[in-house]
Parts: sequence; C-alpha cells; structure tokens
Amino acid sequence: MFDVVYKFLASLGYTHPIHPTEVHMPIGLVVGSFIFAFVAVIFKRPQLKEAVKYCIILAFIWVFPTMLFGYMDWQHFYAGAWLFPIKVKIPLAFTLLILLGIAIIVRRKKGAGSIPALVLYTLCFMVVVVLGYFGGQLTYGTRAASIPAEFKTGEKLFKANCSACHPNGKNAIIPNLPIVGSDKLASFDTFLAFVRNPKLPNGKSGPMPKFMPSKLADKQLKKVYEYIVNELAKGSK
Repeated sequence: MFDVVYKFLASLGYTHPIHPTEVHMPIGLVVGSFIFAFVAVIFKRPQLKEAVKYCIILAFIWVFPTMLFGYMDWQHFYAGAWLFPIKVKIPLAFTLLILLGIAIIVRRKKGAGSIPALVLYTLCFMVVVVLGYFGGQLTYGTRAASIPAEFKTGEKLFKANCSACHPNGKNAIIPNLPIVGSDKLASFDTFLAFVRNPKLPNGKSGPMPKFMPSKLADKQLKKVYEYIVNELAKGSK
C-alpha cells in the first residue's frame, strides 16, 4: 500500500527510511521542554515557561506523522517483522503520545513549573531516551570490530538493509535459519537468486522482503555477500 510513496521517493534519489528524518522533531522538542522547564524553575526564568508550552504542543503534534512514517518504514523495509526493538518502540511511542497529551492538560491547569508538570516532562524525556536507544539498535545493531577496507562497503550495506533482522548473521525472526552457515552462501549466484526471491525451506514465501535491483543492485549485493562470507561468518566462529 505504501510502495507508491517509496517508489516516488526512489525516483527522486531518496531510498532511505523516512521515519529517521521525522523522529528528531518530537525527540528534540521533548528534550527542549524538559530543559526549559527545569531551568525556568531553578533559575526563576518565567519567560521560558512559554517555550515549554510550545515545545510540548509541537512535540504532541509531530508524534503523529512520526509514528505513521515509522509504521510505513516497518512494513516496507522489515516486512512487518516483529523484531525486539519494534516490540519495544511501538508501545513506547503510544506511551509518549499519552504522556504528552496529559502534560499539555496539566501545564494548562497547574502551570509549566508545577510538580506534576515537571514529573511528566521527566517521564517524556526518559521515554524518548529509550526510544532513541532502541532506534539505534534497529538501525546500527551491535558495534563490530574493525574490518579490512575492502569489506567496509559490504558492511555498511548489510547494516543498513539486513542487520535488523540478521544481527551478527543470526535470524531474529526465525532463529533456526541464520545467515551464517546457510547453504544460500554456497556461491554468489545462489545468494543473489535467494535475495531476489527469498523462500522458506518448504518453498513458501517468508517474512523476508524481496530485494529488487531498484533497492540493491547486483554489484551492491556482491559487496554484501563478500562481507558475509569473509567477515561476518568468520566473526561468528
């Protein structure tokens, strides 16, 4: 359903997820409201309470498109797979939305510097920190040791497109079907055919999306393959 949007963006040269471009807005606004509120109280700067008001309102508004784009990216790039970071991020996103709504009401009734309001700003801040952490986990996975320069491109492509579902060459969705040790690595042609049209051992389609040439060209997949067989597989032993 969302493919039209991503195809249009790809035609403009944009092939990355949309969610990261939006998520900085509510996170930054929540952090700003948290800082402004405590500075206003501690240093008696009442004018900053107005900044808190607008930060909280804008953060609440911006959460909606951020969540929408997050859902779209999840469906498009991860085929709706229930990865652990996703399981954490979704309820936290709704929690943040609820806390921001309550914070707006409390600020209006009791003031931006009231104890209940400060508690709510703190809770919102804590939620966005955890959201940021798991967003980083989803995007970058676990940091790995330095690898030879010839495999750096493959490593970057793997982390950008594969590591969320296949951290360290494993399989977060179907644990008994890891990348490392798979017969799909027997040759590049075998790997390429599988990535273009992935199937489960029983021949049925699984949760892994098809990586078409418009997403990753053969040359790019060659780099991914070389990284997997020369570095990722070696590091897992």
